[in-house]
Amino acid sequence: MLMMDFINLTSFDMFMIGSLLLVAFVLLIIYIFLNIQIKKVIDVINLSIIMDLTVTANKRLARKTSAHASVALLDQDVLECPICCEPLKIPIFQCINGHLACTPCWKKGKNICPSCQKPVKYEFRCRAMEKVVEAARVSCPNAGCKKNISYTNLSSHEGQCVFAQFYSPIRDCNYSCLSKDLFNHVRANHRAALRGL
Repeated sequence: MLMMDFINLTSFDMFMIGSLLLVAFVLLIIYIFLNIQIKKVIDVINLSIIMDLTVTANKRLARKTSAHASVALLDQDVLECPICCEPLKIPIFQCINGHLACTPCWKKGKNICPSCQKPVKYEFRCRAMEKVVEAARVSCPNAGCKKNISYTNLSSHEGQCVFAQFYSPIRDCNYSCLSKDLFNHVRANHRAALRGL
């Protein structure tokens, strides 16, 4: 029966069927072309995302593994308590306005911020500044000493450093030297002053 229906088709019907098949074929070609183009665009986007992730990961890795990376602190005063001017030591407290103080100064304030004089209801620690102070390293200021010390321990190191300069205890003598040489200087140059003691 179907064969007979096909034979009874008019030329117009055949033309329409041919046209529809041609349109379907063209649409199929367009679909395949667009699908290929979309895949290329998706591949480019995926490659771009992968490259961005790789660059970001490499930057993080470089920051973590770089032994030569350092940060310069232009004003060392930011690591000092603004009240007593001593190096900040952990724990570091702050008021609601962000003013910092070392523990002894904070305790002396008795629930009042030493900087702004506002009442303090709660003790807020400044964890960010604690991390900065913990990570800060400074070179020993004494000539000849090559040690890098944590900033909070600088004062104690300066008192013990074998390269620390000492001044002659003799009045009107401006001589300075290492501690191991001071005794020899006084004995050699100030015998008369030693007899008077």
